[in-house]
Amino acid sequence: MKKVALLSILACSALLATDPYKYPPTRDWIAELRAGAFIPTGHLIQERFGHAWIEGEAEFTYRFKRHWGVWGNAGYSFKNGHSPFHHTAHLSIIPVSAGLKYIFCSHKIRPYLGIGPCYTFVHFKNYSPLTRRKIYKNRWGFAAKSGIYFDLPRHWVLDLFVDYYYQEISFLRAKKVNLGGFRAGIGLGYNF
Repeated sequence: MKKVALLSILACSALLATDPYKYPPTRDWIAELRAGAFIPTGHLIQERFGHAWIEGEAEFTYRFKRHWGVWGNAGYSFKNGHSPFHHTAHLSIIPVSAGLKYIFCSHKIRPYLGIGPCYTFVHFKNYSPLTRRKIYKNRWGFAAKSGIYFDLPRHWVLDLFVDYYYQEISFLRAKKVNLGGFRAGIGLGYNF
């Protein structure tokens, strides 16, 4: 136990002994691939397609000041479910977003918060003979981002994130449907 405590103290002192003015890194770009779960908040979407499914994303961040940066993100998720008449249905969601990000700087761990507009493309296929088969929609919404960058050796970055997307789209006779929700997962990026 004493050895573990001693090693912890040595590791912390090594991190604190570095020059604080050399951090954050002088590299301004982060390009990353992210994977996680999309957790819709709309009751109708949860009822027809489930409470969560997998999503993939690509994101770029450019830090233009010490703590401030801009980001751009594109994601893709799809899920099979059922239509109102219990026939098979397929939903594809492609959110494209950009915005402003504030990166809190500390040694090797950098939490961040961001916000910006989002434009979402939705493709809905219904395999029921009673209703329209394909619906394509797109609308504006917004995205709020949060997460923590962990700096790894050789300019690699690990990103643990939780984002929220707000997106309402109206379909044929239905009211507006909330296609927004939380996206949580992990990303691996390169700082250049």
